[in-house]
Amino acid sequence: DMSRKPIEEYHQFFSVSDPRNHEKGHTEYKVTARFVSKRHPDDVKEVVVWKRFSELKKLHGELAYTHRNLFRRQEEFPAFPPAQVFGVLCKSFTQT
Repeated sequence: DMSRKPIEEYHQFFSVSDPRNHEKGHTEYKVTARFVSKRHPDDVKEVVVWKRFSELKKLHGELAYTHRNLFRRQEEFPAFPPAQVFGVLCKSFTQT
């Protein structure tokens, strides 16, 4: 059970893809978190949620704030792309 193991025992991978139009008129993005056991690589857990652009932008701001406090500006946190670029990037990653 993953909830009983320290997160340090897993490699963590995150992706944002598959933009879709919501019935209320906004765009949602598929956010996937994958956790792969360092000891047992076949032990993979995946969590998928759908989030709006505004929610992802808010999360980015919170992460950037935490990063600045942890690293005291020793390294830059990546900028969040504008909405138009963000949508194009997500679409280009999902097309094969």
